[in-house]
Amino acid sequence: MTTEKQSIPAKEDEISLYTVKAISVSSSDYINGFPFDYIETYSLQRGDEYEAAIQVLKPERNKLKVRKEKRNNLTETEEIRLSELDALLGMTQYLIDDNGLFHFSSQRTNTFQYDNEVISLLKNILLTKITDVNNWMCAPIYRDAIVFYKSSGEIISALNICLSCEAMAIGSSSQVVADCSTYEMLRKFFKDIGHPVES
Repeated sequence: MTTEKQSIPAKEDEISLYTVKAISVSSSDYINGFPFDYIETYSLQRGDEYEAAIQVLKPERNKLKVRKEKRNNLTETEEIRLSELDALLGMTQYLIDDNGLFHFSSQRTNTFQYDNEVISLLKNILLTKITDVNNWMCAPIYRDAIVFYKSSGEIISALNICLSCEAMAIGSSSQVVADCSTYEMLRKFFKDIGHPVES
């Protein structure tokens, strides 16, 4: 696991909003990094319902944004709503947000216990040796995810996956690096378990 930290000096008693901490871990270190009892697979940011919701939310955000920029007369409730819409539409989306809430478009597609052969297959995919990594310049849209749980139902980790950009992340500052072939195997894995995946 490598850690890169860049920061702008701040007074010790201040919270620095300028600190950026980027963590990168290999897919094999990731899957070997914690015990789990079962997984759930999720699909998000796709489908007709999602697209319809976005078509309603974008104009609402634009209207509030323009009003704030031109008149700066939003009510407290409108300011909160604009902030929510900015978070939802203005940045990379993950299955689980910083408040522990699942994305509004997420749909659980499967649940597999640890002793299921699907788990062995997933582990083997993530254990693929890294020999070739693509560094696409596109921003990932995480449409697939795997959540790892303890038997008590406690979430251990959520792996967000963008098959188009060949990117995986645990959160906004934690990337999981994998070989190019891992993504093709993940695409097949999701399709084989009945998960909706774009071709």
